[in-house]
Amino acid sequence: MSQDEALRRMTKFVNSLLSRSDCGPFREPVDWRGLELYDYPKIIKKMMDLGTVKRKLERGIYKTAHECAQDIRLVWNNCMTYNMEGSDFWLLAKSFSRRFEDRYKKISNEVDTGEDL
Repeated sequence: MSQDEALRRMTKFVNSLLSRSDCGPFREPVDWRGLELYDYPKIIKKMMDLGTVKRKLERGIYKTAHECAQDIRLVWNNCMTYNMEGSDFWLLAKSFSRRFEDRYKKISNEVDTGEDL
């Protein structure tokens, strides 16, 4: 199967994440200025959020589902890097990460995600 199918499945999954009520912290870029988290850009070198992932999917920026998966993992990893282990945000990111990896494994078992490209 083509990358088109793999990316279509990624889009569907990202949309399902975005529709969840507990997804709020991951929908848009962290407003580190507004939240006065002035150390955020020093700690998090490549910021990423699910809204940005969705826009990149819609604009055809990802060549493979694997590229998209890397950005989605970055959302969770950034959150878990910045927030203290065991905090509400950390636990939420950990939960979303587990859910994502389970779903991505199913997608990659069914279609070529481009990890070998």
